[in-house]
Amino acid sequence: MVVSNPREKHFSDYRVVIAYDFGTTYSGAAYAFTHTTPAEVFDIQNWPHKSGHFYPKVPTVSVYPRNKSTLSEWGHAAKKVMLKPGAAKQNVLLSQFKLHLDESLQRAPIENGLIDHPVKYRTPVQAVADYMEALHKHTLEELKRSFAKNYPIDSFRYCLTVPAVWSDKAKHLMRQASIKAGLISASDPLDRLILISEPEAAALYCEETMSDQIQLKDKDRVMICDAGGGTVDLIVFQVNLLENDGAEENSSGKRRKRQLKEVTKGMGESCGSVFLDSHFRKLLETKLGKDVMSKVSPRDMYTMMEYFIDTIKPQFTGADEFYLELPRSIKVEDLPLTLRDHDEDGYLDDGMLYLSGQELEKEVFDPVAKKVIALIERQYKQIPDGRLEFLFLVGGFGSSKYLYQRVHEVFQDTKVNQIVCPSERAALAVVRGAAYYGIHPEVVVSRVSRRTYGISISGIFDEKNDPQSKRYVNPDGLVLCKNRFSHFVKKNEELLVDHCVKKDYTARYDETTPVRIELFATENEAVPRFDDEPGVHSVAKILIPLPDIPNMKKNEDIHLTVR
Repeated sequence: MVVSNPREKHFSDYRVVIAYDFGTTYSGAAYAFTHTTPAEVFDIQNWPHKSGHFYPKVPTVSVYPRNKSTLSEWGHAAKKVMLKPGAAKQNVLLSQFKLHLDESLQRAPIENGLIDHPVKYRTPVQAVADYMEALHKHTLEELKRSFAKNYPIDSFRYCLTVPAVWSDKAKHLMRQASIKAGLISASDPLDRLILISEPEAAALYCEETMSDQIQLKDKDRVMICDAGGGTVDLIVFQVNLLENDGAEENSSGKRRKRQLKEVTKGMGESCGSVFLDSHFRKLLETKLGKDVMSKVSPRDMYTMMEYFIDTIKPQFTGADEFYLELPRSIKVEDLPLTLRDHDEDGYLDDGMLYLSGQELEKEVFDPVAKKVIALIERQYKQIPDGRLEFLFLVGGFGSSKYLYQRVHEVFQDTKVNQIVCPSERAALAVVRGAAYYGIHPEVVVSRVSRRTYGISISGIFDEKNDPQSKRYVNPDGLVLCKNRFSHFVKKNEELLVDHCVKKDYTARYDETTPVRIELFATENEAVPRFDDEPGVHSVAKILIPLPDIPNMKKNEDIHLTVR
């Protein structure tokens, strides 16, 4: 007898794929129809209160009125609200809250803004869910203007991008936030919402849209450097051309020419463009003095930072010079004497602070660019035989002229044949790639495991290698060792997509007590012997109730296969 699973849904049942690139500083959305050949992705670029902004994505910022828990404004509207006099006292502005999902960053708690409330801080999942709910609602409204309005909402599939550096826990929290935001329900099929790493999505975009322009050949290797607001993620793929004139039919009836095979374990770090912001703020503090900076109102500080984010960051090449208008609240007599001396490099003229290209490069841009270059170098060293044909720079920070120049200086013609920045849609590369993945998940055929995974078991005690603290004797008199780590997947191991690993074990039968399986993971290079070694952490606990088996007595051995 075959029992159907009501949570299962066939690929052909999905008619529309909606992709979200939830970013640290900006977020994007795109959608595509699953039954259209060739696949065409449509960008969401009509954002509320966008005004004259040219950037195709929407700011990842939220505003909550103080002493209220409900979101009042998001995106461009949130930024406009904070420009009003007294806005900082009346509202709580949340930004960069995506970084709170990554527990390794140990960020300060998110302000709640509720006066005399026992809960002082807002959870990262709630902050993300509130923003995602607003983003999703607007996206659905935009879809109503297209042919997507002809399809029921339960035929929509979702693909979300996540940083390659994120842990399993962070990805789980992102899924929980998506459920809380109303994208899907907890009872929906698991594959109705799929996650893809940001550099992997960018790779799919580059393969789909640029392969003919740059003439990708069989076995060519491409590195994707997705430099965003918070993280910079990298991955290396090998392009495999298929037989039969380079095309084959997949499960959805589409025809693909290429497949992507992951060559190296993707990596990433928190060294995106938001760290340029923090360096710029430190530069202002150095030039204006801590005492003056402490007196600048939140609104004025916000205005100065917006000038840096909207004007200096996108245009900077290293040779530029800029003039920052100082707020009227800053009194000239309070400023350091060097700013009033026109013979100095940094001077004040008619209330405008002069910023030379040299100091901006040294104090703001170069420290972050060096981290990105070091990260690319580390990823490059993982490539077997060092062969790399293309390096793609994508993402908001990836489209920076300065970053391109620095990467080009170090890697062009020495370690990579060609460095490419798809400037037309660099910022949308990740979200568009995610939409392609929602249509063609089969294009990625293998991945490299970023961690070692295994479960906790009891094994035969080894007097030479096992500590006495883990020794115990079972009812049958066997001397066993607890907390043994039985690995399923090793770090850096190449795995085919949907590959199933299975192992056989023995457990004690007790129909009243479920079998407890605990999954562990580690990023350590060596496979651990025990599950409580440094760097090994629990990923999930699974309870499996045992059925009533005739003629089976309590504590008899029962054979289990764990997949």
